[in-house]
Amino acid sequence: MKFPWANIALLLFLITLTASGYLGLVNGHEKAAWRLWLHGISAYALITLFIWKSRVIWDAYRRKKRWTRERVAFSVMLFLLLLTVMMGLLWTFNGPIHLGGFSLVSLHIYVAVPVLLLLVWHVRRMKFIFKVKGTLDRRLFLGTAVSTFAGIFLWRATDVGKGVAGLIGADRRFTGSYERGSFSGQFPTVSWIVDYPDPIDKNSWQLHVGGAVARPFTLSYDELLALPAVKQAVLLDCTSGWYTTQTWKGVPLNVLLDQAGLLASAASITIEAISHYRRRFALADIDQMILAYDVAEAPLAHGHGAPLRLVIPQRRGYDWVKWVSHIHVNTSSPIWQSPLPLR
Repeated sequence: MKFPWANIALLLFLITLTASGYLGLVNGHEKAAWRLWLHGISAYALITLFIWKSRVIWDAYRRKKRWTRERVAFSVMLFLLLLTVMMGLLWTFNGPIHLGGFSLVSLHIYVAVPVLLLLVWHVRRMKFIFKVKGTLDRRLFLGTAVSTFAGIFLWRATDVGKGVAGLIGADRRFTGSYERGSFSGQFPTVSWIVDYPDPIDKNSWQLHVGGAVARPFTLSYDELLALPAVKQAVLLDCTSGWYTTQTWKGVPLNVLLDQAGLLASAASITIEAISHYRRRFALADIDQMILAYDVAEAPLAHGHGAPLRLVIPQRRGYDWVKWVSHIHVNTSSPIWQSPLPLR
């Protein structure tokens, strides 16, 4: 087998791509930008590694002519992997691009999932490679090192090149998102999977505050408007590949919780929509949170979460719960939820 070490190096880069991509997806804080830098570097390192890996693949296809189920599955995995890389590069250089109502960066993520499943199958099937001579020796270290340094160079060179060439990809945020309609109130209306209720009548809507509090209460929309409010410019970064900075007006969450009175047993807080979509947060996040009813000097539209939505800086869009109807203070830790919403 030619370059058996390339199989292990490829696996290392794919694991790094998976971990850095996921960690970058779930964190919008600028201090976490290095996670997506690592994702980009690993992608270019993987492309470099294909100089060797392509010869391994070609050698396998040349020696074995028969198309078995295993060969078909491997070919599908290879095609999807190349498609994932291509979509990532297109989004990086020339986004925002949409196909069938989905952004290319979303499709990049969706296609990566079956690639990972097929990769697990492939690694289990090919585990004998770990015992092949030339797999785990200094060539693995050297090949991985060369690919990594090439990845760093290409990542930085293409980043500079996009700016010199005036490509739209040069204006992306570190998360990969492109700006949409800042300070205009005109920005995309998207929801997580099936979270999109019918329009809500403000006259019948109520906000319920309860759980581990001394004084549970319910507010009508007019009562909410009568509470002390703030205006704040906050950036919303959506995982579908866009970001926008808007001026939001609403009630700070700590105003409501001061009114309710947190019990000593309080450990986290859940913000829930009328559709039952919910996200859980640490109590330390409360001071940052605003329950907004206006954006860009106008009441929220239904698509943006009317009558009330959560605004929380440095969090990705799926944490900005829309159509808020319940605030529940928990006695359990904020870790007891899926990292990404499941509905």
